[in-house]
Amino acid sequence: MGSFQFSPARIGGIALLVLSLFGCTVLGIFVLDRLHQRPRTEDAYLSADIVHLAPEVSGRIVSLAVRDNQHVQRGQILFVIDPEPFEYRVQQAEAQVENLKAQIDVQTNQVSSQLSRAGAEASSVNAARARLSLAQATQARLEPLTRQGFVTRESLDQARTETRSAEAGLQSALQAALSAQQAVRSVAPLRAELAAAQAVLKEAERDLRQTTVRAPCDGIVTDLTVAAGEFATTGHPVFTLIDDEHWWAIANFRETQLSALEPGQKVKIYAMAKPDQPIHGVIDSLNAGVVPDEGTSAGGLPKVPRTLNWVRIAQRFPVRILLRDPPTRLMRIGATVVVVVMP
Repeated sequence: MGSFQFSPARIGGIALLVLSLFGCTVLGIFVLDRLHQRPRTEDAYLSADIVHLAPEVSGRIVSLAVRDNQHVQRGQILFVIDPEPFEYRVQQAEAQVENLKAQIDVQTNQVSSQLSRAGAEASSVNAARARLSLAQATQARLEPLTRQGFVTRESLDQARTETRSAEAGLQSALQAALSAQQAVRSVAPLRAELAAAQAVLKEAERDLRQTTVRAPCDGIVTDLTVAAGEFATTGHPVFTLIDDEHWWAIANFRETQLSALEPGQKVKIYAMAKPDQPIHGVIDSLNAGVVPDEGTSAGGLPKVPRTLNWVRIAQRFPVRILLRDPPTRLMRIGATVVVVVMP
């Protein structure tokens, strides 16, 4: 058997192979460490809050001040609903308020007169009581004197007649005072009606203001498919407004990467439309959960699959990222981006 000998070329090739394996190992360790320090994902997209512009009152649109894909400012007029019916309701409510105010004024004057009459009748009652008291005292004084013969029987009869007359007068005065008191009408019910009418007026005025629909934020008009003349219904959107005051990136990270993420971390976002321009952002929040592909319930019982996949793929969870001064020309809902978390 011949002896196996290493030639210089063979030794150099083995050394190169060992160095290559070592370099690949070091590079792999470096890449894994970098991915751990700077998690990234290509499963991400841009998002923004949206407002479905629905009127609070129903009516025909008489003016549409925007067009599709137009940028609008907060407070800008978007469209106007025919205000004429609502102006009539305001006028009707104002007339009802003025009518009740006039009734209250008349009723207040009547109450003053009725109170004066009641006071006069009360004075008559006091006078009738004083007359009766005097008549009774006179009768009581004359009765013993008549038995002793110092006063004539005719004088006693006159005193008794005066007492009965005073009693009748008191009863009449009491009845008149009671009638006068009952005739006094309170203005409280009218004041309650006035308060209700004023509330109706405020509501009518608010509905009139709502006929002019303004932008609640800076944004972009989208999904506008109607024109002036369309009948708008309360609660039914006329179009959608994209709120471009705040833009977000929704990045889906593997659950194995979530431990390295926390709110407040800085990130860089690269839009597919212009990958050489980084966009800065900060992690706002991490999603608390997603719907699993399995393990749900059916008919009140847990649903467990019979098969088991030997290769388990890590679940992805959405991470919400707030963008800082993003370039307007790149901001589109659903645009694909790459997210890299800074260490």
